[in-house]
Amino acid sequence: MISNLQIPADQMTLTRSLTLKASDCIRFDAVLWHDAKRSERFSNLSLCAPELPKQSNNFVLTWKSFSISGKISGQVRSDGPTPPYSKLPGDPAMERWLMNQFGLYYVGSLLTLVGYDPNFTVDDRRFWIRNIKG
Repeated sequence: MISNLQIPADQMTLTRSLTLKASDCIRFDAVLWHDAKRSERFSNLSLCAPELPKQSNNFVLTWKSFSISGKISGQVRSDGPTPPYSKLPGDPAMERWLMNQFGLYYVGSLLTLVGYDPNFTVDDRRFWIRNIKG
């Protein structure tokens, strides 16, 4: 689970070129759930453009459209262990970031880095973004 996601302000507008700069970084906190009772918290993490895997991240559009199966917390976006109904926050900032392509790069890279299979061979419930830091 990713929380307090900080996105560079210039990635939120279409006026910027889609070329990533080495200084482009997102910052966030994360909770890694080992099982329903055991978790590890990580604070002030970052993922910068040079660290992004070189790959297509178009699978994010399909991934985000599938609802999470099994037990969910509904619209409540908590730290877990139970995931919410939707994997991404439904706020305008998240939608704008994805539409501007930067979000696809970063969310797809985060999924790849945690071992998500973009071929959808497994129902993976372990990744969601709780909120964008306001």
